[in-house]
Amino acid sequence: MSQASQMLTRRPSLVTFAAIMMFVVAGFQIVFAFSEFFNATWLLSTTYGTFGGYLWLWGILDLLLAFIPLYAGYDLLQGGQFGFIVGIVISGFSAIRWFFYIPAAPFLAIVMIAVDILIIYGLVSSADYFRSSAAGM
Repeated sequence: MSQASQMLTRRPSLVTFAAIMMFVVAGFQIVFAFSEFFNATWLLSTTYGTFGGYLWLWGILDLLLAFIPLYAGYDLLQGGQFGFIVGIVISGFSAIRWFFYIPAAPFLAIVMIAVDILIIYGLVSSADYFRSSAAGM
């Protein structure tokens, strides 16, 4: 086995970072979903109100955006292609989704967008690892 193929069979540290960040994003999404289900008072007091009274819909969206990254993070740690694809897609959608919260919670929204961008960077920069693991199957 050549040195180049040995390097590709070991999980890159950026993939591990992306998997851990997927778990962090899922945790944030679950906590934020519970605050939306229970109509958090800090969100009600903003000038934008409860997004037209449909705050529970945002809570359901946050739960969906939480359980999918949990599995994707697990799959990333196993070297699966599903985690790679879903990690990029979910992080992209999550970053776009958090743009809607910038008026209501700017600090939280900017932090979540930054974490999503870091996940995408970690996965895309290690795409060779996933190509080699798919070819080895």
